[in-house]
Amino acid sequence: MAAAVRRFLPGTEIYGIDNEETLKKAVDFGYIDVAVPNLEDLPEDIDILFLGAPIEINVELLEQVVTIKKWNDLLITDMGSTKGSITIRADQLQGKGWTFIGGHPMAGSEKGGIGAANPLLFQNAVYVLTPSKTKIPSDEKMALLINLLYKIGARVIKLSPGFHDKLVAHVSHLPYAVAVSLVNFIGKEEKSEIFYQLAAGGYRDLTRIAQGSYSVWSNIIRDNKSSIIEALDNLIKYLKTFKERLKQDDFKDELHNAQKTRLKMPAGTKGFINPLVDIRLELEDKPGMLADITSILAAENINIKDIAILKIRENLAGVLQLSFEDRKIAHKASELLNTRGYRTIPT
Repeated sequence: MAAAVRRFLPGTEIYGIDNEETLKKAVDFGYIDVAVPNLEDLPEDIDILFLGAPIEINVELLEQVVTIKKWNDLLITDMGSTKGSITIRADQLQGKGWTFIGGHPMAGSEKGGIGAANPLLFQNAVYVLTPSKTKIPSDEKMALLINLLYKIGARVIKLSPGFHDKLVAHVSHLPYAVAVSLVNFIGKEEKSEIFYQLAAGGYRDLTRIAQGSYSVWSNIIRDNKSSIIEALDNLIKYLKTFKERLKQDDFKDELHNAQKTRLKMPAGTKGFINPLVDIRLELEDKPGMLADITSILAAENINIKDIAILKIRENLAGVLQLSFEDRKIAHKASELLNTRGYRTIPT
């Protein structure tokens, strides 16, 4: 976050609190202006405080922050993967001069540490905000945070904390549990070294998330355990149904439905406040096609907000999806590409 704010809001003064080694690197990299040893050493006029520690530590930090009496109008937000526990605690805490808004950037990497920091991480990533219905933040505070997130490139969604935790249990925490299970299961079943040579492509991509940090994921699982168990129960029921379909050689609908649902995902995960507008093109399988398309749009100063190759096989045409800020820009891009010989496909 500090790297992104430095990149896209260069006039912002950024303070950092962390261990000594990390703070030294943060200063050397130019991510922060000032390293401070304790929360109490922050100036009283800071606007936004991001809590970027593991979930349980974020709750402890929140409790410490609100006991400091010098705040005038501080906005506190966190970046944890679950929102229920910290929002409940924020609602319980008393004191003036501060507002809490929960936040969860749906972006990251299995790699950790300040050396893996990427100022472009939030570009077109969904960033969920979970304002409390008990202590409702003002429109001014919501706008302050949303505007910052837009400037670093994020796409903002507002959800209730409980609904957020149920959703991420299915789309984030369940995939992690499945990846861990697949790696452990296959690792026990297959002892041959050739397995590791063959376990590339889909298997490697599907299980990448299993490399995630234990310290991060253990906190997430503990904090959202009931929703994750519910999601696992639902998946197990579905897998049993799928197994029976396989036995009966009646799996055609399952595979077709999966294809259709997967194709819907890029358009549906860009944010609800300002959703992106997509166009799709036929993409011939030959060198330079992608470069040509992006060059055509760049020459007219048309910015592509997101890009995805939805399907492509060797020597066959594929489908390229381009996402734009609004319908007007998307229409202009579509017309321009059509005049240059590219065929758009109805979405």
